[in-house]
Amino acid sequence: SGYLFSLIKKHKFFSADFEQSTFKDKKERFVDGKIIADRSGLFKISYNEPLNEIIVSDGKDLYRLDSELEQINIQPIDELLNETPIGLFTLSLEDIKELFIIENCQKSKTDYSCLLTSRNEESFIKWITIGIKNSFFYSFKYLDTFDQIVSLKFKNVSLSNISSEEFKLIIPEGTDIVRLEGNVK
Repeated sequence: SGYLFSLIKKHKFFSADFEQSTFKDKKERFVDGKIIADRSGLFKISYNEPLNEIIVSDGKDLYRLDSELEQINIQPIDELLNETPIGLFTLSLEDIKELFIIENCQKSKTDYSCLLTSRNEESFIKWITIGIKNSFFYSFKYLDTFDQIVSLKFKNVSLSNISSEEFKLIIPEGTDIVRLEGNVK
């Protein structure tokens, strides 16, 4: 797991395109999009069709823009990062070690993978497998509290510096703003 820890330290910035599949009750749904993230807690996830949703964190609040509903939900981040895979890009190594038991790290010629199991039984994620290729996060696969298995594959990965401008969310005129208190599961 030392290799995983050194990678987490190195991944200060992360940007990639992703393909996500969600599998439950023998049904599979696909969506793709783009993610940018920063270890200071900033991130932006843009989902393409059919979700058409943008999720942004400024480190304090989470903004979820649904352009079809013309609505933006704003809620405090609180423990949200600790309970979703995005925390692997935004939390400190110390926080990650506190949240997960890291085991089953396996190395082949070009790939490396580890299984992380949540220490908190209430967590949204039960377990997550991280796949690493060429020193980059390559894939995540996790089981959530809805008994869904979610797989993410990352492409066009970059660890280059991302300017704070890129994390800004442009809210279209006429969008309803809904402020939610506390965590919404």
